[in-house]
Formats: sequence, structure tokens, C-alpha cells
Amino acid sequence: MALIEQLKNNFKHGDVSVKLIFICVGVFLLDTVLKLFNFHLGSFFSLGAGMDTFFYQPWAILSYAFFHGNLLHLAFNMLMLYVAGKFFLRYFRDHDLLTFYFFGAISGGLFFALYSTWLSDDPSSLVGASAAVYSVFFALVSYVPKMKVQLAIINITLPLDYLAYFLLGFDVLMILTGNNDGGHVSHLGGAAFGFLYMKQFEKGNDFLGVFRSKLSSLGKQTEKKKPQRPKPPRDDYEFNAQKVEKQKKVDAILDKISRSGYDSLSREEKDFLFKSGKNG
Repeated sequence: MALIEQLKNNFKHGDVSVKLIFICVGVFLLDTVLKLFNFHLGSFFSLGAGMDTFFYQPWAILSYAFFHGNLLHLAFNMLMLYVAGKFFLRYFRDHDLLTFYFFGAISGGLFFALYSTWLSDDPSSLVGASAAVYSVFFALVSYVPKMKVQLAIINITLPLDYLAYFLLGFDVLMILTGNNDGGHVSHLGGAAFGFLYMKQFEKGNDFLGVFRSKLSSLGKQTEKKKPQRPKPPRDDYEFNAQKVEKQKKVDAILDKISRSGYDSLSREEKDFLFKSGKNG
């Protein structure tokens, strides 16, 4: 029971990347159990080869990203999501990560569908969060390409874009050798979306984020509520914690200005910076 309570607490208080990891692991466990009873849940949610899959399983263009073929596949993707997510959330918000994750998955699915229709005879279907994770990672590469990262396995430090070149090179090699070429093509789709959309995102053009937000609000009550004043901190520790979080957000905005200019800020970021300066 203590373990269950700990997991609940981790899910409740974790950031969005942690929540996505919990969901993917939960789906994998459920799928594994159902396979013991000869019920393959993944067959309903994986993305089939060819464009005709959109006619009989349109939801699969996104649902495939929450299923994995085996434990190693799951572990690698979740580790990469955790690391990329932590770095991404240094600069952006939870719902920004969701935008890149969901639409990166869709972009990867489209690349796979087009490739399997015209350039491949492999009937295998697509599962895995790789394309979505690549989208988040390459968005980060687009934003801070020279950020130094340390590879724990071989204990070396290198710029983020060097790691990106290696991953892209590996994917191209696997495609040319026909080793799970459809899956690696989906990686390129996720990477392309993450990298290119970040260029628009830095300019404040987050039209897909607005679209995603509108979709998520469907079915909710639309009645207007009076704005609530933020609750005052209960003690000095909470006050200091709030102050630290506020300063972190200010630092991230200032860093964005230094890299891309003031015009790259969103309206929300400009308002936050203005209010922070006004309140001291």
C-alpha cells in the first residue's frame, strides 16, 4: 500500500513529462496483462502501414505513441522523455511540452504512413513514443543548440546539437539498411516538427498550442467565474519557494530575450515580465 501511495503522490506532484511516463507505463502493463488472455489491445491502437489506416483507425495517428513493443523499447523512450522533458521545462511550460509531444507524434505518424505507402513493402504497424520524444528533444536542440550535456554511459560532455547529429545519422543508417526503417522514418517526422515548430514558437506563433488548448476545453463548463486572488503563503518557507519559482521564470524569459529578442516573447511572457518589474 505504501508503494501505491508513493506512486500516486509522484503522479500528482510530477511535471507533465512524469505524468506521460506514468501513462505509457500503465498502458504497457495493461497491454501485457491482456495479452495473457490472448487479447491484443495494441492492435486497435497501433498505426497500420499505408494511408488507408486513416479510414478505419483514424485515432491511431496519435494513440500509437502510448504503446510499446517490449520492455526495452519502453524503457529507452521513457528515459529519453524524462531527460528531454526536464531540460525542456527549464525554459517552457507543461502545456508547451504537450503541444510538441502530441503534434510530434502526429507528424511522426504521417511520415510513417507516407513512407509505408510509397517507399516500403513492410506491412508492420507502428507503436512507440519515439517520434513524440524526438519532437520534444529537437525543439530543445532548435532553442539551445550549444547547451552542454553529459553522457553518463561514456562520461563525456558535448553540445546538444552534436548529439542530435548522431541520432539523425543513426536513423538514416537504419533506414538505408532496412532495419525497422518505418520506425526510424517516424523519428525523422517527429524531429522535423519539433525543430521547425520551435522556430515559430520562439516568435510567439503557437497556433497549434491554441488549437490543442481549445480541444482540451471541450466538454468543460464555459460559465465565467470571478478571478480568485492567489492565496497568501502560509509561512516564510512557502514565501521563499514562491519567490524562487518566480525568479526562475523571470530568468528564463530574460534568457529568451537575449537569444531571440523581445519580440519573440508571447503576450503572457511580456505581461509577466512587466508585472514582475512593477512589483519589484
